[in-house]
Amino acid sequence: MALLALFIFIVLPVIEIYLFIEIGAAIGSGWTIALIFVTAALGLSAMRRQGLAVLEEAQAAQIAGRPTLDAVAHGVLILLGGGLLLVPGFFTDALGLLFLWQWSRTFFIGAVLQALLTRIISIRPKESRSGPPRRKRTDDGKTIEGDFRIDGE
Repeated sequence: MALLALFIFIVLPVIEIYLFIEIGAAIGSGWTIALIFVTAALGLSAMRRQGLAVLEEAQAAQIAGRPTLDAVAHGVLILLGGGLLLVPGFFTDALGLLFLWQWSRTFFIGAVLQALLTRIISIRPKESRSGPPRRKRTDDGKTIEGDFRIDGE
């Protein structure tokens, strides 16, 4: 989590500033600013269009009785991609475009699921071999556990 915060608050702005300087020097400051507004508008349009398509897919899956997890994962990545396209910067625009392309979303979801499943499978056998954790006895052996009831209540 600390590495993610470091990336978001230090490395990402440095990358964006560097790209602004380089692209601004190559195409001019006016074109650079115009390009930022164009990518934001395209991002909103693509996010709306693809978001509606994924919503229809999720509704069709729900009506058919299939799980909607795939559509939900795609929807989250579409929202993330559109949000990244709204943030001024060329690096975030590139990431946002990756999240808006269906093939890259499918690849990313598959990679995340593979990593999670590998982690779950590698942890599970260790727990099953040793069995459930044993409770340590904290009393002195003279305590009797039980329920009580007061007559009349």
